[in-house]
Amino acid sequence: MTADRQRELRQAALNYLSRRDYSRAALSVKLQQKGATAEELAVVLEWCSSENYLNEDRFLLMILRNRCRQGYGYRYILQECRQHKLTEQQLATAIAAEEIDWWDLARQAYQKKFGEKAIVDYKDKAKRMAFLQRRGFSSEQIRAVFDQNE
Repeated sequence: MTADRQRELRQAALNYLSRRDYSRAALSVKLQQKGATAEELAVVLEWCSSENYLNEDRFLLMILRNRCRQGYGYRYILQECRQHKLTEQQLATAIAAEEIDWWDLARQAYQKKFGEKAIVDYKDKAKRMAFLQRRGFSSEQIRAVFDQNE
């Protein structure tokens, strides 16, 4: 790898990372689109990590906080982490640091979407349950929301 090519890839990585945090996997994809080889990627990603420009823990916390604020549950967030090649253990560590109450989050998501509107029939209840399930909440959390609202 030439010095010019390395400088070009480092600059591209910095341009991406200056706008927002990326996971290692997502930044790899971006740099591959710029034509980086596997060897070049390894060097540039290691440099970004050593300079703390690329920090997967910081990226994971950003994802976790944003998705919780948007009303998503654990399963949804776990799926997104898997897409970014982050492990369930990394997610568990971040969740423990943030002390997230998933039951309260499920209740808030339900309230935001449906408010105080009464459940009309079983079809309406199923629709509401499916909404929370798509949001990534467990069946226990969903049941707790409905037990609280009935």
